[in-house]
Amino acid sequence: MAVGRSDSLQELITILETMFGETIIGTDINLVKHLFYYLKADDVEFPFDYDGQRFFAVVENIEETSVSLRIPGATQGLTLRAKISFEIMNILYQFEVIILEFLDESIVQIRIPSELQAASFRKNVRVSVDDLFMHYVILFRSLSGGGREIGRNIQVEQRFNNLMREIKKDNPDLRLVNIIISEYISNISKEYEFVFFAKDREETFLDSFIRRNDRPVFIPDTSLIVNYIGENEDSESAAENYREEYIRMVLENGQDYADQFFRELQKKEIREFVISYLVLPIRLFNDVVGYVRVYTSAMDRYSITSAQVGYLIELAEIFSYSMTKIFIREDNYGHAKAGTRVVDISINGLLFEIEEKRIFQYLKKHNIIKMFIPVSEKILILRGEVVRYIVSEEGKYLLGVNFFDSNPDDMLILQKYIFTRTRRVLSE
Repeated sequence: MAVGRSDSLQELITILETMFGETIIGTDINLVKHLFYYLKADDVEFPFDYDGQRFFAVVENIEETSVSLRIPGATQGLTLRAKISFEIMNILYQFEVIILEFLDESIVQIRIPSELQAASFRKNVRVSVDDLFMHYVILFRSLSGGGREIGRNIQVEQRFNNLMREIKKDNPDLRLVNIIISEYISNISKEYEFVFFAKDREETFLDSFIRRNDRPVFIPDTSLIVNYIGENEDSESAAENYREEYIRMVLENGQDYADQFFRELQKKEIREFVISYLVLPIRLFNDVVGYVRVYTSAMDRYSITSAQVGYLIELAEIFSYSMTKIFIREDNYGHAKAGTRVVDISINGLLFEIEEKRIFQYLKKHNIIKMFIPVSEKILILRGEVVRYIVSEEGKYLLGVNFFDSNPDDMLILQKYIFTRTRRVLSE
């Protein structure tokens, strides 16, 4: 809905009339129409928010009172109103538009707004770039990502001091991480194994269970069948047994089949002299790629305790985090790539493009990153928070970052770079 002409909007109109000359003096619809001519001339792609989805549009044709937009994937929904936004000459415009018709070949016809609805100057100039690339790594915020879990983080960092020191490096050594984690596990039990799923490996019951349920399994005493299939008496326990799987088998195959299956599983593990065990998923991003199985045997003469379960769960989470951090670094430092493409940049932040959906989803929680940007024969080191997530064309994802820290003098170099690029654009 139009909000009328405020003093700031009138100021913008005056500036635009000065920029474009007498051709737009008069009604606001002519002014708005010239904005669409600008978009068409530069073939600018801009967001088109419609019916709860975000599409991206380009101007196809401009008529007296309407504009035809090419919007791949857009189909008519329950409403005939949409929101569009775009930036021209460092001014951000936002409109709510009326949709006149959905035509063939992804063409949507909209009515040209009769007046400016919302427009604002950006405090800092943002320039589009097509030759700027960067590398980045994720920075530790918490094991689960998102808001900082201060109490738990302090506890984890104190408990696993050497491990966390390595994890927080820009380029952790996965081999060293594995050695340190193995040492921590050895404090609980010398008996453990890491298992990673592979196509040429025959899948076991435990493989399929962990892959399907993505949660820890804890059997404190293999001599009692109730520990496999009984109700969990500790409601606050971080790990459970196979009860859910047992109930599923009962419903699908009958109780006799389910009872027999878990009796055989129990016998097998007793024959292997296993007294107790804990199985923990290992994840790459949010996908289960394997597990670590820690167990005690008859030779050990002790069982894994509930307190040790929490300790080992944290270790598995740290290992999953480290694998993902290293994967993300290797993905954008790969020898076949120049780096991660920067779409635009300002003194406040930047927009960058990636192609890996799993990284896009992971950065929604682990959204504090450190960026290395080559500018003027120097590598700028900036830290920022990812605050915008845009699904672009198929296979492309855009992420907007706000800077909050930098190395000394890096902001001055960036400011000079942006000023130089802005002058170059204006002179063309």
